[in-house]
Amino acid sequence: MLVAPAAQAAAPMVTAPAGVLSGMKQGNADIFLGVPFAAPPMGQARWQPSTPLASYPTPIRATTARKGCSASISADIGETVNEDCLYLNIYRPAGVDAHAHLPVTVFIHGGGNQTGTPASYDGTEFATRTHSIVVIPTYRLGVFGFLALGGKPGLPQGDLALSDIISALKWTHDNIAAFGGYATGMSLVGESAGAANICDVLTAPAAHGLVTQAIMQSGFCPDRPTRVVMEGIGAATAQAAGCAGPDPLPCMKRLPVPTLLAAWNTVWQQPTVRLKDGTSVSRPLFPITPSGSTLQPQPVDAAIRAGAVGSVPVLVGFNSDELRTFLAGYYPLSTDRYLTLLKQDYSGFAGDLQKEYPLSPGQDPVYTLAALRTDQMLICPALRGAAVLAGAMHVAVYEFADRTAPPFRSLAMKLPDAPGFDRGASHTAELLYLFGYKSVAGPLSPAQQALSARMMDMWATFGRSGTTAPWPAWTPQTSDVTVLALPADGGIRIERDMAARHRCGFWDRHPTIPNSLFP
Repeated sequence: MLVAPAAQAAAPMVTAPAGVLSGMKQGNADIFLGVPFAAPPMGQARWQPSTPLASYPTPIRATTARKGCSASISADIGETVNEDCLYLNIYRPAGVDAHAHLPVTVFIHGGGNQTGTPASYDGTEFATRTHSIVVIPTYRLGVFGFLALGGKPGLPQGDLALSDIISALKWTHDNIAAFGGYATGMSLVGESAGAANICDVLTAPAAHGLVTQAIMQSGFCPDRPTRVVMEGIGAATAQAAGCAGPDPLPCMKRLPVPTLLAAWNTVWQQPTVRLKDGTSVSRPLFPITPSGSTLQPQPVDAAIRAGAVGSVPVLVGFNSDELRTFLAGYYPLSTDRYLTLLKQDYSGFAGDLQKEYPLSPGQDPVYTLAALRTDQMLICPALRGAAVLAGAMHVAVYEFADRTAPPFRSLAMKLPDAPGFDRGASHTAELLYLFGYKSVAGPLSPAQQALSARMMDMWATFGRSGTTAPWPAWTPQTSDVTVLALPADGGIRIERDMAARHRCGFWDRHPTIPNSLFP
């Protein structure tokens, strides 16, 4: 007797203020992929600020992931020339109805504001384990998100990516209740450049009140370039694209995406930026919303001190070995070459550096180089940023320290590692433990799965009470840092010597951050 196959589960359907959306059921989760949150920034809308879509003309079938925004090639993904890109993905526990009032986490991906896509992540496990909703939006990158050409009306000011993130947050705020979310309980989480962008969201007047707690993974509140500096980059980009003249925007709007990407990349490979007055300044490390733009009228540190963030609790974190990933190409590194690099990049205090970071017998010098660059460029600036934030709101700090985390291919890593190289707890290593980072070479071990589950729980509960609970509060005086490690390496614990361990007193005396990850 033939038996009919079991009927497929009905596709989840949502009627939101913006319109009707259908998704798909996958295991214990409902997933909505490719949800439009703003109009496509194409044609004459290229380099125009985005605004959240108020309504859809027809129902949306949200079952297919969309390509990310235009970006140069990276190890995660090939070159993308897509401009119809302002979409977001939503993950929730299966069967949730509009009365569930689940907490909402919005994750902003990293990639140096030059690359990256939500397609590299999967919020299913976070949503189902923590019984919450995860939203992962796109935003314009590189030349399309950060081009600045002047202060005249209608000209881009370098804040278009920020307009996209704010549009995604506003769309989520207005519509997430229909998915079962609690709009006034929204966490904003970002990694790397995505974390740096969070600082702009927290301080931008246009985003006030959209976020109730924030988590910054391997990113911080750095000094922003002024709009004048970003305008220098914009003018050089226009010239490299063949659009010189007092008003290059109409010419640039006619150019194909690959031409614009190539021109932008040419400018960002230069160490300095020439300003309108003829002077030259150091190029920023990566593109970011400039201070003095429409959406970010003042420097973020000044805005924080002025109380722009209000009472939003902020979790700031970093990985123990952030820059090992980027410096793998130097392995193996001879002692002579190491000393040459120190003299080349740290003229004036290379000798002091050798005393602060003595080479370990039997260990390749590349690990010492990575340690000092990690401390200088990420960990100590993050702690300085935490000190600024702690003067205005509740702050907690963590260090991800699983040095056995699965290796991955990301950002600068385009070639296989040399045999024997140890990545440690490198940049992006924590992402697999939280948001299903797909650019990895292997699964988590049982012990790592347990750490992952604990981390998801801790992320989900951070700031929900309006404080840093369950994390210990961090201040420059108490400096309690939560270390996230496997039981074999001490487990999850509190340490207070983080600044000393990473020589932050030394780097506070040398606070300038290089504009390249590579010496």
